[in-house]
Formats: sequence, structure tokens, C-alpha cells
Amino acid sequence: MRALSKSKLLAYRQCRKRLWLEVRRPELRGDSESSTEATFRIGHQVGDLARQLYDPKNKGVLIDFKKGGMDAALVQTAAALQQPSPIFEAGFSACGASAFADVLLPVKRAGSLAWRMIEVKSSTSVKDYYHDDIAVQAFVAKAAGVNLHSTSVAHIDRTFVYK
Repeated sequence: MRALSKSKLLAYRQCRKRLWLEVRRPELRGDSESSTEATFRIGHQVGDLARQLYDPKNKGVLIDFKKGGMDAALVQTAAALQQPSPIFEAGFSACGASAFADVLLPVKRAGSLAWRMIEVKSSTSVKDYYHDDIAVQAFVAKAAGVNLHSTSVAHIDRTFVYK
């Protein structure tokens, strides 16, 4: 049985047929490679900025899914959760689903280590489905044993003007 990813769960929430098509007939997707690549590139740039913002001293841990795949990412995440340092791209798997959190920030909660989860978006506004997005991540993280303190969505502030 194939594990469900966060993106597959969100596809299902949007449209059951969309999920079926993504799993059974991915070649029918209507998006072009160039637009997908541009979206990924912008997402990576915003992710880099988020790491600078949430970890200005560069003491955090970046989980690299590309090095070793999902299993290695889960092991790296479990090790990183033992230290009170920011974690970026933390991977979780539980209840037949997997998800990656953009940012986990350590907080003290009743004397123990807990985590603030932040989903970073390259949008200038919060869209309704972002709530589903972080809800899935929080569910999987909690089911995997992560002590979550809070969740939030970060997006680009289009009103900001650099002086």
C-alpha cells in the first residue's frame, strides 16, 4: 500500500477525481514543466529567506530529503527533535501519511521541549486551503509523537517597504 503524502491528501480535499488522476494518470496533468520549475524555484527562494529570518545565527538543522530519501529524512528529523534548535523541512510519517514541515521552532512548554510549526508560503495572502495544509502536517507530526505547541502560516507581506 502506498503512503499518502500531504499533497495527495490536499488534492483529495480539493477534488476526489484530481487525486485519482494524480495517482493513476499523472501524464494527464495540465501544468507545464516550465511553470512547475518556476514555482519550485520561487518556493526555494522563499524557503531560503525563511531560514535566514527564523535562524539568523545559522544554528538550525536543514533536513535534506534528497540525501537518502524519506527514511533518512525521518531519522534525521528524529535526531534533530532532541535538540532545541530550529529545524527546516522536518519529515514525519504516521497513520499511513507523510508530511514535511517548513519550519519547526523550539519552545519551552511546561518545562519540556515543544515545537512551533510554521508553514511558509510564497503568496502575499493566506488562502483557505493553507489551513488544510498545516492541519495535515500537524496531524501527522502529532501522530508521529512530536510535542506541538502551536501552528501558523507565514506569507509575504506585500505592504513592507525597505527603507
